[in-house]
Amino acid sequence: MSVLPEKSSSILLADADPESVVHLRALLESWKYEVEVLTDGAAAFKRLNDIHPPAMAILDYDLPSMKGFEIIAETRRRSRQRSLWMMLMSGSPDAEKIELATGAGVDDFLLKPVNELDLLVRLRTAERVQHLYRELQDQMDTVRFLASHDNLTGLLNRESMMRLLFQETDRAQRLRTPLTFMLIDLDKFSEINIECGYGTGDAVLREFAQRLKRYLRSYDILGRCGEDEFLIGLPGCMAEQAAVMAERLQRTVLVKPYHIHRDVLSITASIGIATSRGRSPLVVLREAERALGNAKLAGRDCIRSYDQASEPGTAIEAEIDSAALRQS
Repeated sequence: MSVLPEKSSSILLADADPESVVHLRALLESWKYEVEVLTDGAAAFKRLNDIHPPAMAILDYDLPSMKGFEIIAETRRRSRQRSLWMMLMSGSPDAEKIELATGAGVDDFLLKPVNELDLLVRLRTAERVQHLYRELQDQMDTVRFLASHDNLTGLLNRESMMRLLFQETDRAQRLRTPLTFMLIDLDKFSEINIECGYGTGDAVLREFAQRLKRYLRSYDILGRCGEDEFLIGLPGCMAEQAAVMAERLQRTVLVKPYHIHRDVLSITASIGIATSRGRSPLVVLREAERALGNAKLAGRDCIRSYDQASEPGTAIEAEIDSAALRQS
């Protein structure tokens, strides 16, 4: 039939009546559905709760070991896979069965023997509903991603970054493990926007973000917290280890030129480091900002660490000159 799609969904047919199974299976396969047949209720329940269940299920009411409406009710209770479409069949449309089916969360109710045209219409309706559900899920996933990530670089935004750092701080307190923040600011980035245009500046930020992702460990936390500022949470790292990572970052990531359209740009960055010691991420971030400010004042393209043991409100210099690093 021309109204049928080239590829249809997979269907679980659970029915203990051999004659009904033969008829329905032949009918569904003639409509190009992939049909899986089971005759036991418990087996059907297990299949519907697999990691990759079929798209739809047609369940007989009177299955052995587990009734059809019981399968639906328990599957709805356990599974978040709301797109799974479940239809219940029965030879008698009494009010009690319909009430049980409705309470179980059935999507459709079929009378046996099943009318072919009626079944086809219901299946097509189910597919359209599932398609709309998937579209809605995709839109919700997109909204959630945009709410938690920076639109330009795809990294975590400031709010999401801080939320994860609060969680990581709690974990560090429980396990008594270190946690260090690294705040990176691209030097004279505004000049790139002015001289080369904002499109070039955006391309630099995207490329730099990708370089950072490739450079960092899989469990490090990376986000963009300003126009040209990037914040990194380093679980398990002391300040000294973070400084070594920052040196390597300068020697490997930052020294590589950026080929943006016809422009070839060389960019440096100033880096501020502060260690959590179980304190609020807001406090540690302020310390990292002060360390970064000192790096900027020192002439940029260097690393500074904040020392809590020093006089309150001051940051000791732990500058590593980039030129000297490249010569070593």
